[in-house]
Amino acid sequence: MPQVGANKHTAAAAAAAEGGDSEERQHRTEQASASAEMKATVKGRFEGDKATAAATLAVPAAGDLRFKASATEAAFANGPSLRGLTLTLEKPGAFLIDLKPHNQDARFQFMNSALVLDKRVSLTYTHSTSLAPAPAAAPPSRTALDCSVTFDPANKVNFSHSLGSGGCRVKYAYAHGVDRLTTIEPLFDTNKNAWEFAVTRKFQGGDAVKGTYHASTKLLGLEWSRDSKAGGSFKVRVLSEMVAMTFDLSDQSKAPKLIAESTWNYEI
Repeated sequence: MPQVGANKHTAAAAAAAEGGDSEERQHRTEQASASAEMKATVKGRFEGDKATAAATLAVPAAGDLRFKASATEAAFANGPSLRGLTLTLEKPGAFLIDLKPHNQDARFQFMNSALVLDKRVSLTYTHSTSLAPAPAAAPPSRTALDCSVTFDPANKVNFSHSLGSGGCRVKYAYAHGVDRLTTIEPLFDTNKNAWEFAVTRKFQGGDAVKGTYHASTKLLGLEWSRDSKAGGSFKVRVLSEMVAMTFDLSDQSKAPKLIAESTWNYEI
C-alpha cells in the first residue's frame, strides 16, 4: 500500500511537471508568434525651424534574426534614392550589423553578458568602418568598447572607451526608492576632464522628467517624455547654455532651444 501511494504521488508530480512544460511551450510559442509580426515605427522631430522625419520597418527573418530598413526624409527629398537609407540585420542581445548603401558605411556590434561573482557584466564591442573603395573612403574606422556591471537592481556602473582616444567615460547609475522611480547618473569624461549629470523621475502613467547638465559645454537640459500603451510616445526637450546661472535671452545664439520628438509604433 505505501508503494501505491508513492506511485500516485510520483504520477501527480509528473503530470504537474508535464503541465508546466506545456505552459512553458505555449509561452514560447506566443513569444515566437509575437516576434514574427512585422513592426513599423514612424518618428518625427522638430528643432527650431527645422523638421525631420524617419521611418523604420522591422521584418522577422530566420530564427531569432530580425531585418530592419530605416529611411529618413533624405531618401525621398529629390525622388527615391539610397541617401538616408539604413539596412540592419540583428539578433537582439547578440549582434547587430548596419549598412548604409549610399556611402557604404558599415557598423558591426556584438553584445554578450555573463555572471561574474554573482554580478551581471555586459560587454559591447562596436566597430564602424567604410566598405567603399579607397579613393572614396569615408572617415577612418572607429572601434568602441562598452562594459557595464550591475551590482544590484539599484546600482550600475558603465565604462565606455573609444580605441585611440586615450580616455574613457565612467557613469554610475543609482535608482532610488523601493519602486526605483528616481535615477541619478553622474558621469566623468577623462578626455574632457569634465562631469555630466542626469536626474530622471518617473511617474505613474508613463510620464518621466529628466534634467541634464554638461559641465564642458555649460549646457543645461530639461526633458519631458511620455510612453503610451496605445503604441506611441513623445518627448520634449529644452536646452540652454548656462552662463553664471543666468539665461541671456537677448543673445539668440544662447537662447533656449526647443526640441520635440514624437514616435508612433504599428504592428502589421
